[in-house]
Amino acid sequence: MSEARRNKVICVANQKGGVAKTTTAAYLGAALARLNKYVLVIDSDPQCNLTYSLELDESQQEFSLENNLATIYESGQSAEECLLKVRDNLSLIAGASDLVMTEITLDSNPQSLASEPERMLRNALNPFRNRFDYTIIDCPPSQGMLTLNALVAADYVLIPTLASVISLTGLERMLEQIHEIVHGDMALNPELGILGVLITRFRKDRNAELEMEAKLRSAPEEFHVFKTVIPDRSQFGLLGELKTQTGKHLMDLSMVSYSLLPYLTLAMEIDKSLNTKVSSTSISKHS
Repeated sequence: MSEARRNKVICVANQKGGVAKTTTAAYLGAALARLNKYVLVIDSDPQCNLTYSLELDESQQEFSLENNLATIYESGQSAEECLLKVRDNLSLIAGASDLVMTEITLDSNPQSLASEPERMLRNALNPFRNRFDYTIIDCPPSQGMLTLNALVAADYVLIPTLASVISLTGLERMLEQIHEIVHGDMALNPELGILGVLITRFRKDRNAELEMEAKLRSAPEEFHVFKTVIPDRSQFGLLGELKTQTGKHLMDLSMVSYSLLPYLTLAMEIDKSLNTKVSSTSISKHS
């Protein structure tokens, strides 16, 4: 890859479970790759559902057992050595169940791993700054050190949420953590921006969800709500079983398939927004 790229690191996070974080990370990564972007997806959840969703072949699975995000944290292995090419323009740093112990170590004895434990992922990804167009990090549903590392490494946060009262509570906690990272005493990542809130698993035939969507869109300008809404029909539980049930890999889905199409729309919305921001920044710097 000879062309220099400006890697935009997007953390997909919400402390609430069941809001389609992993589905969003997987399908958004695939959608951006289908739009001819060079994409890296990182599985930072010990459940490893993002890794499973990419339907790795036997040799790729064997590689990921020895070269994954946990080995980057625990043994200082380089991210380059853990890079697994899924397709020509889609790469993966796999998750591992060992991330459970990694997080325990990061919480209980962080200095044993690094002098700046909250910046380990950011430092590991530095060599990729001009190599990919996008890096998508899938986070566990918690406020622990794995999520903190992802937020410190990211340029932007994408927050999936259901249009429900309970999910809005998780959204509020997520916003509080972001505020602390950006504006707190330590200001671990003052440049971190909220890319947007994504409404997922949406049922437009339910009045309660329509009302909650309206409430989200009328909120103060603390965050942007994506125009794209992911309908409930896109969440058929195929993630990690897609090839078995349909005979197709995520990267081979039709561009107009019911599961990929909403994320292609989201990918185009994000790419247009971020490239406009980059262009505006470049113009202002040279004026």
